[in-house]
Amino acid sequence: MTNDDTIQLSATLGERLKTRGLTLATAESCTGGGIGAAIASVDGASTYFLGGVISYATRLKTALLHVDEDTIDVHGVVSEETAMAMNRGCLQLTGADIAISVTGYAGASGGDEHSPNGCIWICVGTKAREPLTRRLDVKGSRIDNIHTIIGAALLMAINYINQSELFL
Repeated sequence: MTNDDTIQLSATLGERLKTRGLTLATAESCTGGGIGAAIASVDGASTYFLGGVISYATRLKTALLHVDEDTIDVHGVVSEETAMAMNRGCLQLTGADIAISVTGYAGASGGDEHSPNGCIWICVGTKAREPLTRRLDVKGSRIDNIHTIIGAALLMAINYINQSELFL
């Protein structure tokens, strides 16, 4: 994914949000704020982007986003369940209409047999609608993986909005 691709996806997402009068927030782990930075790079993003939480450490996932420790103990910090819990916590914390959350192992280390290195979970959701989740398995360099994850998260959010009657 090139920088131009990311900028175009961010602009498209922004247009969808503005057209529908929706707000967005992010809860990021392995991308370290990259999704929020991409969204904020679009002129006028302050009309729809509320901000985000970078919860790189597990204790911030539990303290700020209210991810239950049992969820992490049972399913792991990199899991669909944790990504969904981060999403719910982000929606609750920020009051946004839509949240994007991501957790995973983007670099050359980390992981286990259930969530190996390169395993990423992305979640896009609202308080009122079933969230959309996706597992990515990325295999590039850390920085290439992060760019891939950012692009995938932006595209998921665009598709989530486009496919929802709730936002029409």
